[in-house]
Amino acid sequence: MQKRFASSLLSIPIAVFILALTLFAPTAIANNDTHHATLRGTVQSGGHGLSGYQVSLYGSFTQTAPHWLLLGSSATDRSGRFAINYLQNGSWNQGQPVLFVEATKGPGMLASVIGIGQDAPASVVVNELTTVATGNAYAQFIGSTSIQGNLYGMKNAVSMAANLADPVTGNVGVVLRFRPNGTETTTYATFNSLGNVVASCIADNSNCGKLIFAATPSGGPPPANVLQALANVVNYPAYPDYPLDDLDPIFQLSQIDPIYQPKLAHRPTNWLLFLKITGGFYSKQDKFNLMDGPGAFAIDEKGVVWADTNYIPQAPDHFACGSTRAVKFTPSGASAPGSPFFGGGLNGAGWGVFLDTADHVWISNFGFQDPPCEFTSNRAPHNAISEFRADGTPISPRKGFTDGNLSWPMGAAQDQSGNIWIANCGNDTVTRYAGGDHTNASSTALGPTPPARNPQIKPFGIAIDGAGNVWTTNNRSSTVTILAPDGSVIKTIPSTYQGKTIITHPIGNATDIEGNIWVANSDYLDSPCPTRTMIGTAENPSISLFRVDTQEPDPGSPFSGGGVTLPWGLTVDGKDTVWVFNFGVVPIGDTSPAPTGVSRFCGVNTAKCPAGLNTGDPISPSTGYRSDAFMRTTGGAVDPSGNLWMTANWKIDANPFRNPGGNAIIIAIGAAGPVKTPVIGPPVPFE
Repeated sequence: MQKRFASSLLSIPIAVFILALTLFAPTAIANNDTHHATLRGTVQSGGHGLSGYQVSLYGSFTQTAPHWLLLGSSATDRSGRFAINYLQNGSWNQGQPVLFVEATKGPGMLASVIGIGQDAPASVVVNELTTVATGNAYAQFIGSTSIQGNLYGMKNAVSMAANLADPVTGNVGVVLRFRPNGTETTTYATFNSLGNVVASCIADNSNCGKLIFAATPSGGPPPANVLQALANVVNYPAYPDYPLDDLDPIFQLSQIDPIYQPKLAHRPTNWLLFLKITGGFYSKQDKFNLMDGPGAFAIDEKGVVWADTNYIPQAPDHFACGSTRAVKFTPSGASAPGSPFFGGGLNGAGWGVFLDTADHVWISNFGFQDPPCEFTSNRAPHNAISEFRADGTPISPRKGFTDGNLSWPMGAAQDQSGNIWIANCGNDTVTRYAGGDHTNASSTALGPTPPARNPQIKPFGIAIDGAGNVWTTNNRSSTVTILAPDGSVIKTIPSTYQGKTIITHPIGNATDIEGNIWVANSDYLDSPCPTRTMIGTAENPSISLFRVDTQEPDPGSPFSGGGVTLPWGLTVDGKDTVWVFNFGVVPIGDTSPAPTGVSRFCGVNTAKCPAGLNTGDPISPSTGYRSDAFMRTTGGAVDPSGNLWMTANWKIDANPFRNPGGNAIIIAIGAAGPVKTPVIGPPVPFE
């Protein structure tokens, strides 16, 4: 792995890194339509008040200029208490700011995002935990002198930060503290260990210098302050030479003043915070769960997240038939009002879910079900796609839309002209709904018409390039087909190129910012549509890049490393880097003590990558970014805040005959470059 961080904790003069210890703004708010307000609070370390800290209240305005304003300031007394009088502006009703508190003394800094405008609490606690929560939730927005970003990304991150730490009490947030998180995964301990890193800085100024030094990326400038250092740790979360504890400077700092417990006993593969979400404060899998086998995501403009699901929730030892529900989450990960949603022909949804330009949700019904379900009255028909309004009301009829010769439909997407495309794994065709109208359907064969129930190509993933061309991954034939916007076949790219194998049992694909296509080569899966008799060895998992200008493989393809094991889906973030979702470490039926990880690769825009990396080089370490919060992952998506949402689709030790599905989703907080959602065609980053 590319060595991106200084790996020693050499002492350096504090003057070297005290460049801008406070986030400074010279403008105070002024408007005739105002009223006075007072923010009271305490600055603490480990529950003890800190005296002599300069405390500042800032507003980050996402819709009006200037965007970053100092609203008021104060200093803490001997007990760490402060009071800030400030003016609330009447125009906040049109665009209320996100409010941040920062407390500084010398190189030490504590911070907290406390809320939005007039809805923010009147009393807060600012400590190490609120600092870590803010640094993670706003990792993509923290600069050296301000915290700024897009409208929904900034506002949604308020509630995500509260999942980690309560700004009113300074305690660990209830979402992180209780099931399915808490002590059931190492995320809680990782969060506390990061809190202990900040505590070491507060206890001894020299440790602030060590944190700044450790959080300086290779070839990049040092962070200006503690909060930006924490954001850097999120953006560059792995250090070389795992698993040796003494070669991770962040872990070493976390051991100096471990006032927050539980903490990590050994260094992790990475410092990302992976929050587990089941829809409630439970882990146990049973028929009362919100979901079973989430497969993929679609995110709307405001950051609301939809997920399709494979199975009807059941206990682990009970067979599970095709899901008849879709689930919806608020940007914080809470189950949205009315979720789950039923009807519209939902039945065993697979991996095709997207939002169209009308904010309608479309879900393809592959017909996932345990084998015993084939002999029940509710067996899946494998031949429909469903459409829902944004409020969850079904538009499609009871059996879904079946126009266009749908057969075991898998990947699906809308192009820039409004056409809808569906990959039919069961009959080697791609269906086109012209203008999004299911009654104006046509079907394109990707090869000779196969015998009934015996597909030889198995189109699986759908991705749209910048010209509106449709790229399909063909799982069984190990090829990629490109279709023109009218549905005609432009070309099929074979599995070998210039004597090199570049496509092996492909599954997911995704478009990058420039319109290039990335493909996940599982080297394993033969999709069960309906048979799976041509499974690969899983010995050479990789990803491949196809250049949109030549419609040929990139000469460097395929790319491996970075913890890629059984790649299923992938997505490209607002930094043009590629995130790869691994369906476990080993195939179904095999065992491994290693937890699943997510992998990250440098994209075509190498300027956005760590210094020295080229296109296709892994950014994640050889382990991947691992967490015991993961199960087997199939898909993921990036929201406007830069959170990476991932599925816990199947259990690690899944039994395909007895409810193999997982019952959770995983959110890597602040890990990725934010994108404008919904994604239609190439992703669009926020400037």
